[in-house]
Amino acid sequence: MNDSNNIDGIVNRSGRILLEVRPAERNQFNWHLGYNQFVEPLDAALHFDYHFAHDDWGINAHTFEADWVQPLGAGWTLTPRIRYYSQSAAEFYMPFATFRFSRDPNTGVSTYYDLPKHFSNDQRLSGFGTLSGGVTVSKQFTKGISLETGFEYYTHQGGLKLGGGGEADYADFDYWAANATLKVNLGALSAGGGSHAEHSKQHSHSNAPAGIMFDHILANAGDFMVGYRYMRNEQAGDILFGSKPVSLETTNAAGCGADKQCAVTPDTMTMNMHMLDFMYAPTSWLTLMLMPQWMDMSMTMTPNPDFQSSIIVGHGGHGAVHDHETGGIGDTGLYALFKVFDQPRHHLTLSLGGTAPTGDVDITLRKTASNPVYDQPIHYGMQLGSGTWDFKPTLTYTGEDDQFTWGAQATATIRLEDRNDSGYALGDLFQGSVWGGYHWTNWLTTTVRGVYTSQGKVQGASGSKSKDPVTGLFHYVPEHIGPFDFPANYGGEFVDIGLGININIPSGAFAGNSLKFEWLQPLHTDYNGYQLDRDGALSATWSVGF
Repeated sequence: MNDSNNIDGIVNRSGRILLEVRPAERNQFNWHLGYNQFVEPLDAALHFDYHFAHDDWGINAHTFEADWVQPLGAGWTLTPRIRYYSQSAAEFYMPFATFRFSRDPNTGVSTYYDLPKHFSNDQRLSGFGTLSGGVTVSKQFTKGISLETGFEYYTHQGGLKLGGGGEADYADFDYWAANATLKVNLGALSAGGGSHAEHSKQHSHSNAPAGIMFDHILANAGDFMVGYRYMRNEQAGDILFGSKPVSLETTNAAGCGADKQCAVTPDTMTMNMHMLDFMYAPTSWLTLMLMPQWMDMSMTMTPNPDFQSSIIVGHGGHGAVHDHETGGIGDTGLYALFKVFDQPRHHLTLSLGGTAPTGDVDITLRKTASNPVYDQPIHYGMQLGSGTWDFKPTLTYTGEDDQFTWGAQATATIRLEDRNDSGYALGDLFQGSVWGGYHWTNWLTTTVRGVYTSQGKVQGASGSKSKDPVTGLFHYVPEHIGPFDFPANYGGEFVDIGLGININIPSGAFAGNSLKFEWLQPLHTDYNGYQLDRDGALSATWSVGF
């Protein structure tokens, strides 16, 4: 019926959308069958697994998996694998639902008819199949520690459902994934007894502060060391112009260029950096280092109530304090560390290498009513990498005498490209450090460090890379703007003091493990342009040598 008071309607097709209704509970039953066969002539193993699952929503799922484990010698293992999965649709799954409703012309209240008790168009409840295959390469370095790297391709298609009749091809997708995993079994490490402890003692740990990298090489050819680094930087408080605090009114008026007011100003900014260290010494004078990293950042902002958007007249940007967050894989470091000079009390190490641009630099803000533009890049400081190949040379001197240690380091970051794919390059950076430390016991050292840092402004500027899907025109009108959107408001000169504590475990079940912590307190800040004041930085590291 199609009169004005009794109309046919279709979920998701006429604008009348109903929330799904699922059963209140779900009971699932699982059966598993596995078969393993050792192939003696090849010193290999075949693994086959079948898994069947059934639930009272009407879903029957079959999983077939097979892999071949092939040792290659010297601790290396190659494992190709394949996996097939198929499931039937839930009894209440429907991509869309046809129903009838009547609307009271006086109250506007609608009454719905012909709706099933349960219904959902969640594609995960549809009938489909998946097929994936990949290969894993693993290296066993010593008892209890191994590194795995792998590649996998995955395809999801309705046509792959066992027996046919799966979801339409609009739900098809595929992807590939690469991964790396470090496995450390502390129980296996401690089970090695005295030989493991003695071997661990042969690996000298650095007594430099936690915030110092590239300061030492491994002692012997064949040595291996793994570690984890965490760094946290915080900004909060006043907005500084150079080294002077300025008011929000001044920042809003002058911090976003001469001809436009700022829509927002930053309140807090936090950056967390997680890094893995893999160090291997092919010779006694050379150590190779791989350093992948993960970044996550957040910023809270206050809107300028007087800001007038050029697109929505009278709209003041955002109406309340709000935040932005980003996170993901950062740039990947590759380094070679050379033993330049090595005496019992004096050591000089040169590090040559840099970072590959594996972190995203094209993250954009979502188009909303308060940010009514397409493809507006998020702030330079919240992108996940530099987007350029960067050269990072470092020269480090360390010394010790009885209970005292000391050192100095000069390091730089030089951008090898004028622009990244988003149209800009971060400023070059130079940092110099000097420190001293005191051994209170054979396992505890405290350190004091002075740090000078200089970084240039951002070069170039972000640009638009996509079109308005309606008009076909390129759009980049920075309506959601703050000081952090302008290249001139990056970099500066900084002086900090660091207080640290180092713990090196010489014996026992955890022999060879090292823990370090350092807090970096700002002493002097002289920014380029308008930026949020610095609160401090924390560095923490863990490492173990083999």
